[in-house]
Amino acid sequence: MNCEEATKLLDGYLDGELDPITSQQIEQHLRDCRTCEQGYDAHVALTHAISRGAPYYKAPAELRQRVHSSLRDALGAKDMRNAATENQLLVTRPRAERRFVVSEMPWNWLALAAAIILAAIIVSNLLPRLQQPGSDQFLATQLIASHVRSLMANHLTDVPSSDQHTVKPWLDAKLDFAAPVVDLSGEGFPLIGGRLDYLDNHPVAALIYQRRKHFINLFVWPARPGATETKETMTRQGYHLVHWTDSDFNYWAVSDVSDSDLQTFKQLFEGQVPHH
Repeated sequence: MNCEEATKLLDGYLDGELDPITSQQIEQHLRDCRTCEQGYDAHVALTHAISRGAPYYKAPAELRQRVHSSLRDALGAKDMRNAATENQLLVTRPRAERRFVVSEMPWNWLALAAAIILAAIIVSNLLPRLQQPGSDQFLATQLIASHVRSLMANHLTDVPSSDQHTVKPWLDAKLDFAAPVVDLSGEGFPLIGGRLDYLDNHPVAALIYQRRKHFINLFVWPARPGATETKETMTRQGYHLVHWTDSDFNYWAVSDVSDSDLQTFKQLFEGQVPHH
C-alpha cells in the first residue's frame, strides 16, 4: 500500500469501516511511513479537538413531557382517522373489534415521529442560545480545525509568496473585500503566503506567517456594521487564539506558538495596518 492509497482510506480506517485485511495493510504502512503516521496523528488530534470543543447543551427538564404530549396528539389523530374509516365500512362488513392504534403502527414509524418532534423541540430551544456570545466557542473550534487541517493536508497556501504585493492582489481578486496584508519578516514573523477558507458562514482570507518552526494562521473577514473594537484570547487543545476587531475587519490568529509570541504578532500586525 502506498501513501496515496493510505490517505484515501484513512477516514474509513478511523471510523472502523474497513475490512480486517485492509486495516492491517494501513497499520503496516503507518509503521513504515513516518509522514503518513504524522498525518494520522494530526487527524486523530483534530477529531478529539472537535469532539471536546463543540458546545454541549443539556435539554430542558420539560422536554420529555413535551415529546410525550406531542406523540399522544399524533396518535390520537391517527386513531380518529381509523375510526372514520371503520364507520364507512360498516355497510359491507361487521364492525371489527376496536384495537388501540399503537399496536397497528410499526415501531420504526414511532421512532421516526419521536425523532422529528425531538429535533424540532431541541432546535427551538437551543437556536437562540447558539446565537449568543457563546457561539464564539464553536467558532474557535472551527478555527482550530482549519489550522490543523492546513498542516495535516500540507495545504497552508493557495498563493505561496513572501511578497505582500503578490499575496494581496491574489486574495483581492478572489474575495469581495480587500484584506490587509503586511510584511513582518523584519520582526521575525515572515509571510509565507495566503489562501481562501470558509468560516462563520462566509469566505475569509487566511494569511500564513511563520515563527521559527511554527506557523500562524491569521483569518480575516469584514466586521459587521457598527461593530465595536474587541480583544479576546483563549487556549483550546494546546492552541492559542487571539481575536481582535477594528472598524473594518475581524481578525483571528491561531497557532501553537507561545501566547507571548502570538500577542507580539498581533501587536506588530495592528501597528502596520492603516486605520480609517
